[in-house]
Amino acid sequence: MSVSHKVKSYILSNSIGNNIARKIGVEVECFVFDKNYNRIPVNKGSIYSASDLLEELNSIEKISNASFSLEPGGQIEWASPACKNIQKLEESFLAYKKKLDKILDREGYKSLFIGVDPLSEPDDIELINLMKYQLMDKNMEKRGSLGKWMMRNTCSIQINYDIKNRKDLEESIYILDCLHPVLSFLFSHSPFYRGEAIGNLNLRNHIWENTDDSRCKSLINHGIIDEKSVLDTYIDFVFQVPGIFKLDGENNIQKTKLSLGEDLKVKYSKGILRQEDIKSALHQVFTNVRLKNLIEVRDIDCLPFNNIMAPVSFVTGLIDTSIIRRKLLSTFNSWTLEDKLLWNDLAKRLRGDVDGPRGKSFLDWINIISQMSIDGLKARKHGEEKYFSNFFENILLYGPLSFQEQNNFKKSGKHLKNYIFN
Repeated sequence: MSVSHKVKSYILSNSIGNNIARKIGVEVECFVFDKNYNRIPVNKGSIYSASDLLEELNSIEKISNASFSLEPGGQIEWASPACKNIQKLEESFLAYKKKLDKILDREGYKSLFIGVDPLSEPDDIELINLMKYQLMDKNMEKRGSLGKWMMRNTCSIQINYDIKNRKDLEESIYILDCLHPVLSFLFSHSPFYRGEAIGNLNLRNHIWENTDDSRCKSLINHGIIDEKSVLDTYIDFVFQVPGIFKLDGENNIQKTKLSLGEDLKVKYSKGILRQEDIKSALHQVFTNVRLKNLIEVRDIDCLPFNNIMAPVSFVTGLIDTSIIRRKLLSTFNSWTLEDKLLWNDLAKRLRGDVDGPRGKSFLDWINIISQMSIDGLKARKHGEEKYFSNFFENILLYGPLSFQEQNNFKKSGKHLKNYIFN
């Protein structure tokens, strides 16, 4: 068995088959600020820190199957249990939010669910004391202009799905990658930058586009353009990505000058390649859609907490109903590579009136695909369409949340700090 087959086997290792309902998981990141509008300290010290918060959350959540972690700049990430429907996800999230608020109220902190920190400079944000993130920070400085912003000043919603089989994986990944512009437009929520309104720049998307070309962006940017060969071409791509770190035999982080593929091949030749090494390599790729032993959707801004389930329902309606999948595959396969690249380019600016593929405007395509999602959700028969349809109607009336927040801020006449937290 080759290294490629080892990686392929790992990615497909949790496949559930066609007869089992696909489970959904969500990861939600948020910022924490003090009463003076400063970010919570990251590492342990003389005052309550993000590390202390993480310990406390983990101590009270041992039986829920949810988990918590820290992003490099002290952003708190909640990872849900895997659920069969979105109602259960919502219940789990609201229970977490209640516990989080109780702790933060006690310590004099406030959470902020937004895509980009509206106030802080990345150089003012402490980096977590972990070798992994120290090496990542140095790597990002070399390979892009906005890596510091990505690590310290962004928050997202990530959605995870079970893989049914290889065909399901390849179709899902292809569809979701083609959908990147829709996801980044519909769920844009990064309205402010350095204390000012950002205009029509899709800010968090812009930051990721300028982080590291070798491991970020859409799959089509890396030559992955045919749903029938996604898995093989994805693995080939992963092997070419420069490594940020590698694991030793005790899972300690080490520096590396090897590509991800070179490290895996060296370990394979020595008979010491483990699942942990494969997992570590796959986690060093940050494309908008990513393969682990799950499908991960990564191109959604963190939204206000009452909208968290909107993107989860939208994506689920599109990939979990066979008739909708076929419609999407037919649509995207009719587009040229130039169409898809244009589509991605349009997502960099929040301009719904600009012509996209096939002469239809960006908003025309969003309307078409959103209706597909609602139809797919209705077919699931869980009543999940409510999570997206109300959100979508609001976007149609008033534009993306980034625009709505900017307009409301201008009308308020308040200083941005007061507007955000009140």
